[in-house]
Amino acid sequence: MLSIRQTGRMRCPGLLRLMVALFLALSFSALKAEAQVLYGSIVGNVTDNTGAAVSGATVTISNKGTNQSREGTTGEDGSYSFPAVQTGTWSVSVTKSGFKTVTLTNVEVTLNSIARSDFALEIGQVSEAVSVTAEAAMLQTDRAEVRAELTTRQLLNLPIPPGRNYQQLFRTLPGITPPQNAHSVPTNPSRALQYNVNGTSSSSNNVRIDGASQYNVFLPHVTAYVPSLEAIETVNVVTNNFDAEQGLAGGAAVNVQIKSGTNQLHGSAFEYHDNHLTKARPWNLTPVNGVQQDKPKRVYNQFGGTIGGPIIKDRLFYFASFEGTNDRQLGNRLLTLPTAEMRTGNLSAAGVGIFDPASGQSNGLNRTEFAGGIIPAARIDPIAAAILRDMPLPNRPGFQNNYYATASYLYDKKTLDSKVNFNVTDKLTTYGRFSFLTYKQLNPGALGPLDGVGTAPQGGNTGTASGDTYGVTVAGVYTFNPNFIVDANIGYTKQGTPVCQYPLRHFAQIV
Repeated sequence: MLSIRQTGRMRCPGLLRLMVALFLALSFSALKAEAQVLYGSIVGNVTDNTGAAVSGATVTISNKGTNQSREGTTGEDGSYSFPAVQTGTWSVSVTKSGFKTVTLTNVEVTLNSIARSDFALEIGQVSEAVSVTAEAAMLQTDRAEVRAELTTRQLLNLPIPPGRNYQQLFRTLPGITPPQNAHSVPTNPSRALQYNVNGTSSSSNNVRIDGASQYNVFLPHVTAYVPSLEAIETVNVVTNNFDAEQGLAGGAAVNVQIKSGTNQLHGSAFEYHDNHLTKARPWNLTPVNGVQQDKPKRVYNQFGGTIGGPIIKDRLFYFASFEGTNDRQLGNRLLTLPTAEMRTGNLSAAGVGIFDPASGQSNGLNRTEFAGGIIPAARIDPIAAAILRDMPLPNRPGFQNNYYATASYLYDKKTLDSKVNFNVTDKLTTYGRFSFLTYKQLNPGALGPLDGVGTAPQGGNTGTASGDTYGVTVAGVYTFNPNFIVDANIGYTKQGTPVCQYPLRHFAQIV
C-alpha cells in the first residue's frame, strides 16, 4: 500500500511517475490467505456427516449485490480460503459428487475481517440442494487482534451531535477516550476529533479511507479529511495486536470504507436542523441597563443525500454522496475591558497602588506612587488613548469578564464522496475513490474596528478563511489462482487552507 499526502501545490513533475512505478512494484506482492486492510476473507472447512474432511469439493462464492463470483476447491484437509473479498453480502455454495449441494446465504463480509463458513455435507445427489442462512459469529476465532466495528446501521441510527462525525461514536468503543473538538476551523476544516486509545498519544492513531492514510502533517492528532456520515459503509477500529500490514499506528488503526454501488439503484436524502430556540439561555446573559438580553441567534442546517447503482450491470457501479453544512450564529465571547474611569487614568477603584514607571531604580525599587491611584493625563500615551477611545465600554458589572461581545459568525462546508467499482473480469476487480471538501468561514473580532480576539465558537484568528481538501484512492485485485492474489492501492490527499486578516484601518489612521 502507498499513501501520499501533500499540502500546498504539487510541484514535482516526476512525482506521478514515481507513484506509478511504486504502484507497479507493489503489484507483485502476493497476499497471504487472511483478511486484508481494504477487504475481508471467507474461509471454512468442509466435512462429511462423519466429520471426515472432504477434499476436492468445489466452493463458489457470489456477491448478492453485484453478482461477482469466485470459485475454488478444498484442500486435502477439507479447508478452503478466499482472501481479498470485497465487502458485502455473499452466498457460499459447496458441491461434490455423491453429496447434496449446500448453499449458505447472507454471509456478511466486512472490512479487515474473516468470515468463517463451515459445511457438513450430506450424502445425496448434486441436484439435491440444501440452503442455510448464515448467522453472525459471536466470537472471532481466526485472528488475535482486538477490534471493533461501526456498521452502516450503527452510523445512521445512533444519535450523533451536530456535525454528524463518525468519530463521535468512538466513545462507545472500549479503550478510547471521548473524542473532543480540536483547533479552529482553518486549522482543522474537516472538524476531525482528537482522542486517545489505551493511554497512548493521540498522535499515534492512523486513519485510512479506502487505504489512503489521512495524516494531517501539521497536526498528526487529527485527520486531514472526514467523509460524510451517509457515505460510510463501515469503520473498522483495531486497538491492539494488529497485523504489520496495518502499520503507522501505536494507538488505533482505523479503516474507513466508502460505500459502493450495486445492481440495484439506491438513494437517500436527509436534513438536520437546529436553532437557538431549542437551547437554554446562557448563564452570562445578565440584563444590560435593566433590559434582559435575548438568546444569541443560531441557525444550523446540515443536508445532503446519496445515490448509487449500476452503470453496466454486473460490471461497473457508481456511488456518490453530497453533504452541505450552513452554520449561522451570533458568535460571543466574554472579555475584560477597562472601565470609563480607568481610561482617563483613574485606577483608584482597583484598590492597589499604582506606581510611576519613570521613577525609582531600573530594577523597580523605590518608585513613586501616583497620588490617589490616578495617572496624570499627560502621562498617557497618545496611541493608547486613541485605542481606548474606540474600544467599547463594559456592558456587564465588575472589573473582570465585564464585556459580552457579539458578532455575526458564518461557516459553510460542502463535502463530496464518490466511488466507482469495476469488475473488469472474473479475476480482476478495481475501484477508484474521489473525495472533496470546500469551506469558508467568517470570524469577526470582538472589538469591532479594533478587531481583537475572534468570536467564533471554535476559536482561531479573526478574518476570513477558505480552502479545499482533495482525496483520491485507486486500488485493484487480480486473482491468479485461489492461492496467489495480487492486491495494490495508491492514495493521495491534499489540504489547503489560506486565512486573510481584516485590514486594521484604525491603526492606519493613527500612523
